[in-house]
Amino acid sequence: MVIAFSSVACNSQNKANTKEINEIKVNIGKSKDVVFKNLGLEEGKEIEQFNGKAGIYAFKKQHNLYGEPLTLALTFDLNNDKMYGFMYVKGFTDHHNKDAYDLSKKLYTNLNKAFGESTTNPGISNRISKIPSYEDLPKSAEYFDSWKVDDGLDVELRLNIVGDQNSNISVTYKVNTSPEDWNK
Repeated sequence: MVIAFSSVACNSQNKANTKEINEIKVNIGKSKDVVFKNLGLEEGKEIEQFNGKAGIYAFKKQHNLYGEPLTLALTFDLNNDKMYGFMYVKGFTDHHNKDAYDLSKKLYTNLNKAFGESTTNPGISNRISKIPSYEDLPKSAEYFDSWKVDDGLDVELRLNIVGDQNSNISVTYKVNTSPEDWNK
């Protein structure tokens, strides 16, 4: 059975594209060929290797997450070619770190609403929940928080600031445990 992959825009600025996430999530643990077939994807047409990184394939078309246009990428284990997760990413250049900061705060709020309180160790100081005001941010820093989606899946929000000109955000859904037969 082939699942028709849709990229229907969100009706609400504060909702994830649940249908899209569920369509992708059911493919975790399957090989790249099976995932591409299930989602109706052809490499080079709808999806391509992400910035030359082995095992990561990004959709050419932007996808919405909580009303924000982001790049959606599928992630595969290099040892066995099985999909172990997917991520929404966005890069910021040319002094747009404030935009990245604001988006990370918005995504944090929405992920908290969707999955409850973050499961990140409260003792970690570089959590997005503890991020300083924009004016007090260091020139280079990394902040993150994670949540449990279900028994086998976590989601992590990460903000990387590299100097005063570049930053990026990722929302990564990934397996939190591997089945015994993962490497078979």
